[in-house]
Amino acid sequence: MSGAVDGPSGGGNPTSASVPASGVLSSSSSPRSLDHGTDDGLEAGRSPNPSTPTPSSGMSSRDSLLGSRRETVIESRNSFGNPHFQVDDLGIHLSSAAVNFLMGTVVTIGTVLFTLVVTLAVLLGKCQKPSLPASCASFSLNAEVNNLQGFPLSEKCVNFVARYVDSGQYHSDFAVAVEAARSYLNTIEPDQDGLDIVIFDIDETSLSNMQYYAAHNYGVGGWDEASWNTWVSSAKAPALIPMLSLFTDLKAQNWSVGFITGRPESQGQNTSQNLYNAGYTGWASLILRQSIEETWPAVQYKAKYRTMLENNGYRIRSSLGDQWSDLQGGNTGERTFKLPNPIYYIY
Repeated sequence: MSGAVDGPSGGGNPTSASVPASGVLSSSSSPRSLDHGTDDGLEAGRSPNPSTPTPSSGMSSRDSLLGSRRETVIESRNSFGNPHFQVDDLGIHLSSAAVNFLMGTVVTIGTVLFTLVVTLAVLLGKCQKPSLPASCASFSLNAEVNNLQGFPLSEKCVNFVARYVDSGQYHSDFAVAVEAARSYLNTIEPDQDGLDIVIFDIDETSLSNMQYYAAHNYGVGGWDEASWNTWVSSAKAPALIPMLSLFTDLKAQNWSVGFITGRPESQGQNTSQNLYNAGYTGWASLILRQSIEETWPAVQYKAKYRTMLENNGYRIRSSLGDQWSDLQGGNTGERTFKLPNPIYYIY
C-alpha cells in the first residue's frame, strides 16, 4: 500500500485507515474530494455504505446535539424565561433591546424627578412673599449712611419697609444701636453736679410712630399734616423699649437727659403727656420749635439749642437720634449714635 485510500469494497472497514490509534477523530480528517482521480470507484457509481456515518457527519451531529442541549439548559436555568436576560458562569448578559429599555427607563425617571423638583420649587416660591426690590434695600442703606438726603420713600418700597418693620429686623437694628450707646456711656463717670447730659430726639428715637405710618402707607403719597396732628394729640405713641431702658439707667447713674424735638411748641403739652405715658419721667429739658424757627433747617435749629444748653452749664457727652440732622451742627458730644429709620429723612 502506498498510503492512498480507496473507496470501500466488500466488507472492509471504511474508516480504519483514517481513525487515529487513540480512537479520537482528528479535526483534519475529512473525505477526499470527488474530484481526485484516485477515487475511481466512487466516480463509477460506487458510494459508501449509507448505514455507516462518516467521521465528520458524526462529529457535527453530536456537537449540534450537545450545543442545543446546553443552550436549552442555560436558558431554562438562568434566563428565567426572558430571552433578553441570561446568567452564566461569566456573568449577566443583556440583549441590546434590554439595555435600550433600561436606559430609556432611567431617562424617563430622571425627567419625571427633575420636573417634580422644578414644580415644587415654583409652588414654594408662590407660597412665599414676593422678593424685595434690590433698589429698596440699597436706597435704605444709603439713606442710613447719609449718602442720600431728602429723598422720599418710593411707592415700590412700601412692602420693603413693612417687612423690615414687621419681621423684627428694624427693632433688632434699633436695639443694637442703643446697646452701642450704652456701652460707650458706661465708660464715663458722670459728675455729681448732674450737669453731664445726653441729648435724645423724640420721634422714632424715644417714641415710636410706626402704628401711625403703617396706617398711612408709610408716608408714601405726601405728608398729611391733619392726620399727623390728630395722632400727636392722642398722646398714644409707645416708647421704643431700648431707649426707655437706657433713659432709666442713665437717670439711675446721675446722668441728665434732655429732649430736643422738631415738634412745634403748640404740641408741647401733648408731647410732654405722651412721654410721661410712655414711661419717661424726670428729664432735664424738653425743647420744641418756636414758630419763628419752623422754616429753619433741622440741623440749624437743633444746634442752636445744644449750644444754649452748654452755655447754661451742661456738658453734652453724647447725642442719639434717628436723623443725621440730630447729630450734626456742633455741640453733639464726644460720640453720636444714629438710630435706624426706614420711613422718612429730615435734613
